[in-house]
Amino acid sequence: MNKQLEKIFHQAFEVDKVDESMSIYNVAGWDSMAHVGLILALQKEFKVNISPADAIELISAEKIIKYLEQNLNQRDGDE
Repeated sequence: MNKQLEKIFHQAFEVDKVDESMSIYNVAGWDSMAHVGLILALQKEFKVNISPADAIELISAEKIIKYLEQNLNQRDGDE
């Protein structure tokens, strides 16, 4: 998952490494439009549906990682 996240973050924000402390408050270019693109890229890459309510809450790398871990584990358990 880390390589996939690094690819998405690199494309969205031109960063080389994902750090859990990265957030909408300290990453240059992470504005509302970039956030929409990030959410769409996460949905496509990880084949998850992120509700608008959840998308609003996913404002840091840490929250995104936790969300993906929970939802991917839940999904894999359902199959």
